[in-house]
Amino acid sequence: MTSGPYPFGRQMAAVDQVLAGVPDWEGLSQAFYPVKTADNFDPGTDMKQVLFHLYGTLEGRRIIEWLADLTVRAPYPHVGQSKDSVMIAAAKHEARVGVGLVLFRAIADGEELYKQSKGATT
Repeated sequence: MTSGPYPFGRQMAAVDQVLAGVPDWEGLSQAFYPVKTADNFDPGTDMKQVLFHLYGTLEGRRIIEWLADLTVRAPYPHVGQSKDSVMIAAAKHEARVGVGLVLFRAIADGEELYKQSKGATT
């Protein structure tokens, strides 16, 4: 099992080893390390164009608008009075907005790529 898009890939790989009857302390200790992620979150030119074309359909626009409501347009969460609760809420909100910004940056890039491909063929 790879760590891929699954947030607990490494942990599940350790569990799989145990369930397979191969208890390995090294494998189990790996479950406590953070999952490595790519440094570059660029989805690539194909995915950018797919997202742009999806946004151009009625159903696709509804999906992406809903995702915008969940991310970039989501209200800042109400928090308690402690400094820690404010910092945690800010981090959660920043992460949620970051996902939306990456999505919309990919759509904008997809539009530019599409326009460039149309300009190259005409």
